[in-house]
Amino acid sequence: MSEDRSVFELAALPSEEVISYGSDPDQIIEIFRSRGLNKRSIGLIHGGYWRSEYDRVHLRPYAAKLAAEGFDTYLIEYRRIPGSPQIYIDDINAAITVIGECALVGHSAGGHLALLASTQEFVQSVVALAPVTDLIRGAQLNLDDGAVQNFLGEDPGNHPELDPMMARDFHEKVTIIHGDKDERVPVEFSQRFAERFTSVKYLEIPGIGHFEVIDPRIDSIIEMVLHALSGS
Repeated sequence: MSEDRSVFELAALPSEEVISYGSDPDQIIEIFRSRGLNKRSIGLIHGGYWRSEYDRVHLRPYAAKLAAEGFDTYLIEYRRIPGSPQIYIDDINAAITVIGECALVGHSAGGHLALLASTQEFVQSVVALAPVTDLIRGAQLNLDDGAVQNFLGEDPGNHPELDPMMARDFHEKVTIIHGDKDERVPVEFSQRFAERFTSVKYLEIPGIGHFEVIDPRIDSIIEMVLHALSGS
């Protein structure tokens, strides 16, 4: 069974509202404004195994969907420089400071970054979709041909502060959503994470792969995300 990648074929216009949080061209946020009265904000973090060739564009349809559901959605771009992991962390934190109080939704490597940012004062809640939760295990499995090692520039054991699995604890405001047919980030990552951090809410979706969790056409998954954001 191969992953359904049709989400990458969805058309979505860039936002007409773009703000910067730094001087680098990648330090920008596209804002998709809610068409409703809900003034809550979401910081949306794309994945791509931390690699430079993957950017925010593929999450524009998802950002537009969240905006249609009543959230001002801030689609965060960030610098992706192999071997310089602190740059990723610094950029996400800087973007959150510009956004202000918000929920975070992150996919894959973006879910990893969202989990690391969950303790920031402006972050109200986190929904991590198919996140990379364990860097040591990711390196052992050689995910995406060495993505973890490429991201860190060295052995993951040297960076426990960047490994969600090595954290002391996670607040109950964190929700993990993962499909059991994920071929990119095996569902075992989220299963083991939820076993370790019992305060985390964990939702496993049967028959769903890695990219379907960010498909705006799948209403059932969108509903899961919305329920998590509302705390229900």
